[in-house]
Amino acid sequence: MPKVTFQHSGKSVEADEGEWMYDVAERAECGMPFACKAGACGTCATPVVAGIETLSGLTAREARTLTNMRLDTETHRLPCLKDVGNGDVVWGTPVNASDTSQALDQHDVVVEAYRPLNLTVAEVRFYVGSAGFSYRPGQYMVFTVPNLPHPIRRSYSISTPPSDANHFEVCVRSVAGGAGSNFIHRLRAGQRLKVEGPFGDFVLDEQSDRDIVMIATGTGISPIKSMLMHLLEKRSRRRVRLLFGLRHESDLFYTDLMRGLKAHYPSFEYRVTLSCADRDVWSGPRGRVTDLIDQHLSARDAEHTEAYICGGRPMIESCIDRLKKLGFPEEAIHYERFF
Repeated sequence: MPKVTFQHSGKSVEADEGEWMYDVAERAECGMPFACKAGACGTCATPVVAGIETLSGLTAREARTLTNMRLDTETHRLPCLKDVGNGDVVWGTPVNASDTSQALDQHDVVVEAYRPLNLTVAEVRFYVGSAGFSYRPGQYMVFTVPNLPHPIRRSYSISTPPSDANHFEVCVRSVAGGAGSNFIHRLRAGQRLKVEGPFGDFVLDEQSDRDIVMIATGTGISPIKSMLMHLLEKRSRRRVRLLFGLRHESDLFYTDLMRGLKAHYPSFEYRVTLSCADRDVWSGPRGRVTDLIDQHLSARDAEHTEAYICGGRPMIESCIDRLKKLGFPEEAIHYERFF
């Protein structure tokens, strides 16, 4: 049997090949810090002293989190995403070794509704029975996908404002072969499950009085919607502009919501662009969402505006580059990478 060693605590245990490393660490009582257990927070990031070749390959989620933490992806891994391989492995000292293992907020929830928004995107509403459930606009929940050889965890942003203490919704696109997204899309009213959270630092800064520009593609609109709805409910006087990018006409969703928000929130305006639009069908803006930055933002905006961006990594990097060229300071640019 492979032997797993946690160098920082001097603990070693034998493990079954394919066993989830989180379970091994807990069984060894090694004191390795965990939080989301889904590869999103980076709390458990640890260098691998020996045996890294026995672990599964670096995933996109893992690489993203490690890169955001400015850690070497050649030597560091996230134990929460790893299974025991076919040989011994030695973990070094966790980057957050001073952290204690965090007690996760686990909630029993019931599916109240499943609502398709287009052919691939759906919104699922959950009832939360736990007392004291609360979250900040922009945070996410972690779902465990059952009935697999080894359970996996996936994080999905909350798309609703925190004013309703007994409900939250997630907006998820179904991906071919995606165990997590397809699990969410199979949920129906009455089903019960456990979720963990909320987590995440991509949250609305409610102490700021600066104007806001929000930029999203696809279901990256999910945490942005939570922020928008919260601002509306609080009757915020801050000017808010949303730049939303999709590919085809069939990908459109939340357009009625945006029109409604515009009608009730005079300081809100939005632009939707399609990168692969049919000219005979779509009369709105065409191109990438980053083109809207050039068209609707200026250096003057950078003096009194902060940005919230959510979507794929290439889009976010391009947005950050363009915003910085306009003069947006780094501390005024907030972002969440979905993949």
